Amino acid sequence: MEALLIPAGAILLAMGWIWLVAVTMRRSVSRMVLALLFGPLTLLMRGMGYPVPPRLLMLIGVLALVSGSFWLQHQHPDRADQLIAGDWLVEPAAGGTLRGTIMGQPFNPDSITWRGDDLLLEESPDGRTRRSLTIRFGNARELLLQPSVERLPEDDGAWPELILRWHTGALAEPGLRRVTGDYSLSLDLTRVGDDQVEGRIHLHLPTSYSTWLTGAFRLTTAPDWMSEREQTERLVLQAVPSVAPENPRPMPASPAWRELSLLALLDEPDLFSGAQIRLTTWTGRVHQGVFRQLSPEQRIVLSLPRGANQVELHFHPLDIRLIEEAVRR
Repeated sequence: MEALLIPAGAILLAMGWIWLVAVTMRRSVSRMVLALLFGPLTLLMRGMGYPVPPRLLMLIGVLALVSGSFWLQHQHPDRADQLIAGDWLVEPAAGGTLRGTIMGQPFNPDSITWRGDDLLLEESPDGRTRRSLTIRFGNARELLLQPSVERLPEDDGAWPELILRWHTGALAEPGLRRVTGDYSLSLDLTRVGDDQVEGRIHLHLPTSYSTWLTGAFRLTTAPDWMSEREQTERLVLQAVPSVAPENPRPMPASPAWRELSLLALLDEPDLFSGAQIRLTTWTGRVHQGVFRQLSPEQRIVLSLPRGANQVELHFHPLDIRLIEEAVRR
């Protein structure tokens, strides 16, 4: 609604203003100059001889502008503050492709840092933090020693704690929410060069939080725990014997798979409803299940059996490296 009221109000105000100036040009110079420089003030002037129709049009425009601004402040306080501060254009974050939402608000972090065992992602376009996400591994530090962090809602064990902060308006305290589990997290960090680190993250919280984050990023300084993880990996490789087993057990026959076009699945999801699908993410994790549908956020939904229940997993298309379909016989 506010996207229509604000521009419509501005157009009506400008049209009424121009109309008022054109009409008063036939009258005294002083009235014409006053209408040209302070047109909206004529709405408060009575008995000055200004015509009613152009002032009525300006009044409608002012009311539309005020109503649109009110709804913008109510629905999107961050956008309203950006307009008031003069930030008409929002520049994308430099050096990364991260995007998502925090409690329904757009989240494009421009600062990604490690503080001890905490991964901190912040969005501060004007020097003031508007939204931030902190992933605390203090209670789940063993996850950092694995090649990649992969957590699904049904996984047991310790979970990193999430701290969500978001902007709620210039005159209100920032929102704060703590989440300790029941979310999906895929985090992969790889050292590049001497001290730089490339990472990929995919985070998806339950629908009630309206929060997700996906994309790639780069760190200019490697976190301290990476050296500990790399040392652990070297010790594991040294301890693994290179002798193959003498009597390997025969492997059961696996179904035949054929590569599937991701674009075809996204364009015509009904054609693949009920198909057995195998997904390989960029972090190397493989998921196999029955394709059900595309979610309203255009995520691929797979149904996996978990005992007597069914679990639905949501995957962002950007996180999928390979998608395959079981050959139907």
